[in-house]
Amino acid sequence: MSSGLHRRPAGGAMAVAAGLLLSLALLCAPAAARADMQAGWEAYTAGDYERAVEVWQPLAQAGDYQAAYALGMAFQIMDQPAQSVPWYEQAASAGLTEAQILLGTIYARGGDVPRDLVRAYAWLHRAAEKKSPNAQLILDSVAGLMTDEEIEAAKALSATL
Repeated sequence: MSSGLHRRPAGGAMAVAAGLLLSLALLCAPAAARADMQAGWEAYTAGDYERAVEVWQPLAQAGDYQAAYALGMAFQIMDQPAQSVPWYEQAASAGLTEAQILLGTIYARGGDVPRDLVRAYAWLHRAAEKKSPNAQLILDSVAGLMTDEEIEAAKALSATL
């Protein structure tokens, strides 16, 4: 039985799209943070994910949600989704739609991170409220795997995230 949630290989179109979003965010950041983010991005695009993590981690720990999102991407492309979750949560809590979608997808798929459809739905619901068509598509797939009671619990959780 297929759930419609298939595991994609690391990289690919999702990584390219995420990288483009990160590049746009760099344009809006203060000069010092922009330089650090750019150094991390250069390492990331060169495939030196460990270096990118070294550059972005202090920024994320200081509260930079764009750096947190970038860290989540780096850990995810290194096939360490459990490591990406806290960073995506930081960015998702700050309102970054892309992080909400990726976080919801990680929870929906399970694997290294325990599958949690209620949490997946909650994050995807937040992103879908912003009229994200991608979030709505994934949300509909996740909802098809849930009971009405689970969906209500997820909506209540979404309001607290």
